[in-house]
Amino acid sequence: MEVCAIAGVTRGALFHHFESLPALIAVALSDTYDSLLLESRPSEADTTIEQWIIWAWSRVSQREFKAVIEIWLASRNDPESTADIQPAIERYKAIFTPSKSNALYKLFGTDRKAGSFYRLAAETMFGLALGRATNPNGAALDHEEIVLGQLRAYARNIDKE
Repeated sequence: MEVCAIAGVTRGALFHHFESLPALIAVALSDTYDSLLLESRPSEADTTIEQWIIWAWSRVSQREFKAVIEIWLASRNDPESTADIQPAIERYKAIFTPSKSNALYKLFGTDRKAGSFYRLAAETMFGLALGRATNPNGAALDHEEIVLGQLRAYARNIDKE
């Protein structure tokens, strides 16, 4: 009912377009990916790993990414909703998987050290985003800048190699 009120539509209109709440959530998740990740991508040609770190954190530190995290976690606790939401989650994985994303592949390629760093950076940023999501008012964590500074410094070393 709250979704209908916010969207200014009747329940009948909502269920005409979406057969279930998980189907609506899956579309909302895809739209959130688009607005957070695809619309603001840096230029592939000249991007360094350090620039990718800065861009990725600017995306996952957004308030909207908290909703993404909540959907990921909730879908794992509700097998019925997982079937509808899983394709959207898989789409996200493709955006953030070097072997499936040309932009990431150009940055990280098949180099084992760069690939390991990618995983370290991505998982660290997801952890920081989760920390923010659980912090009162979504406030930045005290240690964010230190951790991100270390990631950027390590990225600069890989960029030089």
